[in-house]
Amino acid sequence: MKDRWKELAGRLGSWKYVLLVGFVGLALLIWPSGQTAEKNDAATEEARLEALLSQIEGVGEVSLLLSDSGAAIVCQGADSAAVRLKITEAVRCYTGLGADKIEIFRMTEG
Repeated sequence: MKDRWKELAGRLGSWKYVLLVGFVGLALLIWPSGQTAEKNDAATEEARLEALLSQIEGVGEVSLLLSDSGAAIVCQGADSAAVRLKITEAVRCYTGLGADKIEIFRMTEG
């Protein structure tokens, strides 16, 4: 069996390295990176939180952007301090982010 591999390697000569690099490159292209799943998870998490926040009284329509370092929320009811507090608490409970990492903005009309 070893003689067979040696014979094959001898026939390939300098091409064996080119083929090896090609096979490694192909394997890396096929290897799943997991980025698509992470993006889908983040979008699902944002959609779930948007649905939750829109159910809070006075919030109205909500748009949300989450990252590891903070959250930006745009909603119709952002003018009310009570609504802002409720949103901050809900996002804090869901994400574990501190209140200083959660920003709430008023949504424009229309």
